[in-house]
Amino acid sequence: MTPNELQILICGIAIGANLMVILNACWDWRNTRRGIERSRQARRRAAADHYLNTLRLYRLQNRSRPMPTIVESTPHPAELLEASVRDFELNLYDTLDRVEDATRRDGLL
Repeated sequence: MTPNELQILICGIAIGANLMVILNACWDWRNTRRGIERSRQARRRAAADHYLNTLRLYRLQNRSRPMPTIVESTPHPAELLEASVRDFELNLYDTLDRVEDATRRDGLL
């Protein structure tokens, strides 16, 4: 090979490597943007579920009495347990989403 051909080969390899770096950066940027959007939607869903769960728990705890009599209106213990378990489940899902987002940001996933 002539020196001119070697020089063109080296330049072609360098240009190709740089183009692949740019292409991979674009793909990573697009994947990051999609991941952020998915995590935002999951966070909003979790917040909405948490709000609805706490609203239900509040309603269960603060039921109005049908008639002011001797019997006090309290929610059934099973309903309180169900609402508490649902709240724990939503908190667990929220924690798992945060851990997954952190590991994705650190490049572990």
